[in-house]
Amino acid sequence: MDSIARPGRVPGLMSRLLATVWVAPLLAACAVAPPSADPLSRAVSALVEPLVSAREFSGAVAMMRGDQLVYARGFGQASHGPAVAFGPDTPSDGGSLAKTFTAAGVWSLVHEGRLTMDSAVQALVPEYPHAGVTVAQLLAHSNGLAPDYEIFDKHFAPGQPRTTGAMLRIAGQAMPAPAFEAGTRFEYTNLGYDAAALVIERVTGQRYAEFVRDRFFKPHGMAHSFARPAHFADWPVPRTRGYRFRDGRWQDHDAYDDEAFLGASNLVFPATDLARWGDAWAHARVLPAGAERAGQAPPLIGGRRSAINGLSWYCAPEGRRCHYTGSLNGFHAWVYWDRDRQESLALVSNSTLPAWTITPLQRGLVDVLAGRPVAPQSPAATALAQRPSATQDTVVGRYHAPDLGLVHLRWTGQQLQLQPEGGLLQDAHPVSRSVFYLPGLDWFIAFSRDAVGGDDSRPSRLHVRSMYLQADATRLPD
Repeated sequence: MDSIARPGRVPGLMSRLLATVWVAPLLAACAVAPPSADPLSRAVSALVEPLVSAREFSGAVAMMRGDQLVYARGFGQASHGPAVAFGPDTPSDGGSLAKTFTAAGVWSLVHEGRLTMDSAVQALVPEYPHAGVTVAQLLAHSNGLAPDYEIFDKHFAPGQPRTTGAMLRIAGQAMPAPAFEAGTRFEYTNLGYDAAALVIERVTGQRYAEFVRDRFFKPHGMAHSFARPAHFADWPVPRTRGYRFRDGRWQDHDAYDDEAFLGASNLVFPATDLARWGDAWAHARVLPAGAERAGQAPPLIGGRRSAINGLSWYCAPEGRRCHYTGSLNGFHAWVYWDRDRQESLALVSNSTLPAWTITPLQRGLVDVLAGRPVAPQSPAATALAQRPSATQDTVVGRYHAPDLGLVHLRWTGQQLQLQPEGGLLQDAHPVSRSVFYLPGLDWFIAFSRDAVGGDDSRPSRLHVRSMYLQADATRLPD
């Protein structure tokens, strides 16, 4: 998942190709029929429509079961000027979901014998700044590259396209050596996946946008998905914009212009196409069986397993239910698939979903599709969104819950970090006044006190929310 500020971001398809995939879905979005009153539609509406009324959600939801699209609906506006309704086929910024395509592309080339995971990146991409880093370390977020794109801002003039090659050259000037020895630490980095897309291009001789179109979009019926152009002015029709509702009106909270890099982000999808992507994984149709088995193994980093597998999915412990997310400013996108139930679902949004709302909404949609009651949020968790968190340096310590185990939090003076017992050290990024996000785990965390009143400087509870884990942990004595 891209971080919520500038981090996390993204050559596009030709304008004539964009026109083909854009015009039909946008016209369709303006004429989305109201859903029928079947139980599934009613259950989805019960989850989503309160968020729409609260100006917290606009976007679309799509669900598949056994290769059949069983639900698809848009809510709100894809653009407020000109006004365009959000439909299930309306393309929206997919953020880090592009990583699932990049990882699948790399593993497909490995399976074909055209690449190895131990290949040195610099031998394939001479612009890559650090010798000795392997393709596997790019995919594992263990390469020591710049962790976000903000360091490049001063090197590009307005209107100048930001290419992956240019950013790698700048990174080499700013960081002659990697931030850490490759393979020894986890640090979520988007530029590593952009470099992996260049690996794909150099091995195949094909542009990344064409590669994912031919390998994945076309075979799996993703007719309305594409790679964005570098410049917003090159979009042939109104595009889906990112917003947030503030001061009584919808305000821009959009993607960034001039992004000519791909691999980590900058693929554009409607909810229906993302559900088809999930459906292809649910039916094991994306990769040959051997390639998928190899890619499913979680990378070992410093002898510890990553929570993101080699195919760039977060998975439940049994590995049969997986998901991935992408967020940038107003945009959020998510795909989930269940191989045993042969179900998949997708959500896209352009409305700056509140951080503590994201996981309950996603989990609730999974329950609805499976025909289960939606689990309510605990009152303590709901209350967290109503007040600021304690400062980062006051939450350090050890926390424990039976379903979570022991976790350690520390403050470096610049960064809040969390480490599960036996797991990798993870950076925690503030995404609201009360909530932090850990991209290496896809966890949202927040803090509270058991008692009302008194000293508010030492939270006593840690609350964790993710797709496969919900835990309320108690701080242990120092």
